[in-house]
Amino acid sequence: MTSRSHPVAGKTGYATSSPELERWLARHIAQGFGADALVRSMCQSGYDAAFARATVQAAFAGSAMRSARPGPAPSASPSPRTAKARAATEAATNPAHANAQAAAAIAAPNALPAGDGRDVPVLFAMESPRIALFQRLLMPDECDALIALSRGRLARSPVVNPDTGDENLIDARTSMGAMFQVGEHPLIETLEARIAAVTGVPVEQGEGLQILNYKPGAEYQPHYDFFNPQRPGEARQLRVGGQRMATLVIYLNDVPAGGATAFPKLGLRVNPVKGNAVFFAYLGEDGALDERTLHAGLPVEQGEKWIATKWLREAPYRGEG
Repeated sequence: MTSRSHPVAGKTGYATSSPELERWLARHIAQGFGADALVRSMCQSGYDAAFARATVQAAFAGSAMRSARPGPAPSASPSPRTAKARAATEAATNPAHANAQAAAAIAAPNALPAGDGRDVPVLFAMESPRIALFQRLLMPDECDALIALSRGRLARSPVVNPDTGDENLIDARTSMGAMFQVGEHPLIETLEARIAAVTGVPVEQGEGLQILNYKPGAEYQPHYDFFNPQRPGEARQLRVGGQRMATLVIYLNDVPAGGATAFPKLGLRVNPVKGNAVFFAYLGEDGALDERTLHAGLPVEQGEKWIATKWLREAPYRGEG
């Protein structure tokens, strides 16, 4: 999934700096983004690769000179938080058994280890289809930090065209969204390791984290998250990590009214509560897809809704391109 983080849509090979670019780099460095992530984002926006590397390196150097404490160089050793996240990722179980691991996680009676020294309570669990509601998967400050990181890159949320595989805007989905690459930011890396620990699905089988913002009246009408292999556009998606096997929706704020995640075929609604997350799996061990996982983001009636969505694949996900 292409990152939408950069504000400038440059031409291929673009190699000219600007005040806008300098402000963008300074802001993202201050937010904790790494050098590699910033270089990738510039290249995806059309900048020359060598120019992007040199510009990012100069921006980090300038940031360090302006700071009372030297900032981390692009090649600095990982922070304790990043090291902890990587350790949790390495502890994730074999990808070949991901479906069984997810099923075992949902069968846990009361709580699941988060891999960072605390447990995540399970508020309810359904066996068929496998659905679970996690309490405080994210702490309040983590929710606020994710929202802050995403504000500068929000764009209208697309969907995959089932015939072409391209991303299109449709009336059924009226949210704004921001995409993050896997491990793009230390906070995201930490959260991805926690998701792997709780679901039993390794980090490398997850797509990039998507942050969505729903204003009053915004919704996402009933849909499936898995791909239909009979549709050529969706079949194209299967070549970059196999079928989606499960979804995790994390609520980043409390919503005064509306905005529930609804499963119309099950008569189930999950209300958005800050830090909680609903997990639902739709790919059986026999490869069958469970159509009872049809779901919708109901219209927001008061306030706004922020969520983070993580899609999990049956094999390591490498993205397109």
